[in-house]
Order: sequence, then C-alpha cells, then structure tokens
Amino acid sequence: MTLSFSTAPLDSRAQLDYWREVVCTTFVAYEMDVPQPPSAGFLGQVTAETVGGVGVARVVSDPHTVFRSPTLIRRSGEDDLLVNLAVQGRVTVAQQGREALLRPGDLTVYDSALPCRIVCLDPFELLVLKVPRPLFAAHCPLVRDTMATQVPGDRGAGALIAPFLHSLTVHARGLAPDASARIGATLLELLATALSDRPPAAGGSHAPGAVHMGRARRFITDHIADPDLSPAVIAGALGISVRYLHAIFRAEGTSPSRWILRQRVHMAARLLADPARADRSVTDIAYAVGFKDASHFTRAFKSRHGVSPREYRGGLRSAAPQGPAA
Repeated sequence: MTLSFSTAPLDSRAQLDYWREVVCTTFVAYEMDVPQPPSAGFLGQVTAETVGGVGVARVVSDPHTVFRSPTLIRRSGEDDLLVNLAVQGRVTVAQQGREALLRPGDLTVYDSALPCRIVCLDPFELLVLKVPRPLFAAHCPLVRDTMATQVPGDRGAGALIAPFLHSLTVHARGLAPDASARIGATLLELLATALSDRPPAAGGSHAPGAVHMGRARRFITDHIADPDLSPAVIAGALGISVRYLHAIFRAEGTSPSRWILRQRVHMAARLLADPARADRSVTDIAYAVGFKDASHFTRAFKSRHGVSPREYRGGLRSAAPQGPAA
C-alpha cells in the first residue's frame, strides 16, 4: 500500500507540527530544527511504499535538520538501518565521528540505534530506505565500516542504485508479494555491493570471520520461524564448528542465541505493526517467528520494547498521523 502525506493542504501555522509527526511515523523518531521559524509555512511531502520488507520513500521538503539524541534513542527503541540517496540539494549525514556530504546521486547509511544528525542544507529531494536490522544484517554485514560514509553515485555499483530506486518508487505499487520479496532482496544485494565497493575502514576487512558472520545472519533470518533453530543447526548448515560460531558472534559482542532472540522480537514487532496482519493474534505472531511459548514471547518483547506486544500494537494504531493525504 502506498502512503502519501503532504503539508500543502494545511494552514501554514499547522504545517511544521504535522511534518514532524509524519517524519517520525514514516521513519523513526527524530528531533527537528528548522533554519528559521517558517512564518510562511513549511512545505514537505512523503510518499512511502514497502517492498520485500524494506520501506522505500521519496521525501521532498524545505531545508531542515533532524537528529537522534541518546535520550531519544533510549525512549523510542527503534532499531533500523536507513539509507539516504540525494536526488536534489545538498545533505550531510553525521554519525560516529564521520560526516558524509551527499550531492545528487550519492548515498550513505546510518544506524537509528546510534546518535546521528541529518542536515538538509537546501530545498531537497531524498530517496530513503528504512531496513529492519535483521534484514539489513543478513545482506549487508559491512555496515559498521560504512555508516555516514559517502558512496558516490557517479561510478561503480553506487551508480546503479539511483536509477533502480527511482524506478522502484514509480513502479512498486501493485507488485505481487513474491515479486516484491525478490525485488527487495535484489535491492539489498545491490546496496551490499555498493557498500563493499570501497576500501575498508581501519580495522575493517573481508576476512573469513566477517564472511561467516554474514552467512550466519542470513541463515538465521531465513529460518527464524523454526522453533528448533540453534547454534548447532546453524554451525552444521555453514560447515563450521559450534565453537567457531560462538567466537565470531562473541567478536560482535553477542552470542548466536541472543542474536536469534533479538531477531525474533524485531520480526514480531514488524508483524504487529503491519496493518495487513491486524487479524492475526499475538500468539500466532509469536509462533510465526519461532517462539515456542507465548509467555516467553511476551517477556522477551517487553524487555526489548518496554511494553507488551498487545500494548505495542495498540500504541502504533493510536499514533498514526490523521492529517490529509496528498
């Protein structure tokens, strides 16, 4: 389903507040600054679609800045990777001491779970991807080396993404579910190629551990509904030892079991937020992502999101913007 929001039909005094709500609901929660109080109003428009689990949006707006502070991150609990591709205007994306200046055709990635600042210096147009972390991790294991780093749009794999995304924003509506899933996967594979088509950052590499980690994440994502998914099953499928599997996850500050649990909770949150699955019970969704016990699911979900699955679903419904669609 295509969603479209615009400030244009609103009274100029209400436009900026409505824009804040639209941006936070469509993407993740942000704080916002504008260069000057917009006495003449604020013009902004978002058109958004979901393709294979990936949010694909076109944003056209007056200049402004959005940022995520540590306090906001703790309060909001969102955990996605976002890709900004500049179409018009100059945009800077800053995170972890890096800053990418994007000109038309360039793109970069940033992590919603870390403080960041996006400054739109001119009236601008952006194509934005919002990718759930488990899905991103399954296709793009190099994210730590590439956040807030410019991927040029005039050469290499980066030059292929802009026309692909432009076409997708035009033709995504009406795709059959199977086609949508395949195209979403193709998009992420192309993005992974563009991100890896750069010299690795200090300490980064294409070492076997990184390769096996990428394969392990993808296997987990593909088999998340299996309640018997375990480190032994994953290691056997990858042809490595269980001890080595634990070692590569330990290097990332986690373990296979914790990573599986986190991905199950994330995927459950996506299903709970999907209007097309509003008729499915919370218990059905728990079983669909591999939980064997509904009470365990509720405890794990509340530990991550601070509310029960039912409260989370109800809160999303009440928070949806109610302003006019373009």
